[in-house]
Amino acid sequence: MVYPEPWCMPRLFTPEIAAFYEGYYSNKGIKIIKGTVATGFIYNADGEVTEVQLKDGQSLEADIVVVGVGGRPLTTLFKGQVEEDKGGIKTDAFFKTSVPDVYAVGDVATFPLKLYNDVRRVEHVDHARKSAEQAVKAIMSEGKFIDEYDYLPYFYSRAFDLSWQFYGDNVGDTVLFGNNDPKAPKPKFGTYWIKDGKVVGAFLEGGSPDENKAIAKVARVQPAVSSLMELEKEGLTFACKI
Repeated sequence: MVYPEPWCMPRLFTPEIAAFYEGYYSNKGIKIIKGTVATGFIYNADGEVTEVQLKDGQSLEADIVVVGVGGRPLTTLFKGQVEEDKGGIKTDAFFKTSVPDVYAVGDVATFPLKLYNDVRRVEHVDHARKSAEQAVKAIMSEGKFIDEYDYLPYFYSRAFDLSWQFYGDNVGDTVLFGNNDPKAPKPKFGTYWIKDGKVVGAFLEGGSPDENKAIAKVARVQPAVSSLMELEKEGLTFACKI
């Protein structure tokens, strides 16, 4: 695995969270190279890739290459026709655009995120599905009242026998809890994000369905925290008692 950042998934992971997954993957025989990018590929006479050239001068032998470069919302088709904001098509809480009877959902929509009193874009399949549901409700409402979209940001991943979930906002101070030893037979750990004295985000690896529901509730309720040290000691118990 080759990526340009100083640690894995820095947009979400703290260095402590990333260290667990980097260690776990390394224990599975995966070599991780950080701080550089691929700049070229070497092919054989049959057109099969045999080598990857990196910006830092390294060359890696390869039989197959998977390139993950991300993507940007494709909104150029609508330039000058609909109002835009923050790289997406601006909508209201029902995903109506500035053009009557035109709706935008999923990654391309910049919408009011009620929980944080902010306007954002969210790139994830969970929001794509739920925003589409909201738009259909609005289209089919025939003038009847429907609730505004009130989304709790949610991300997840599964790899090997691991499974993590994250809810809320990853801003502010962080508290790590649990066992994040990548060599542990059944690792279970998590992180809280605390801003203005309240828990605003929660991450959990190895949680049960009920425990994942608990961290989702914490991120939604945003309970006050008096001591980061006490929060670290309580760990997952803090979420489960909310």
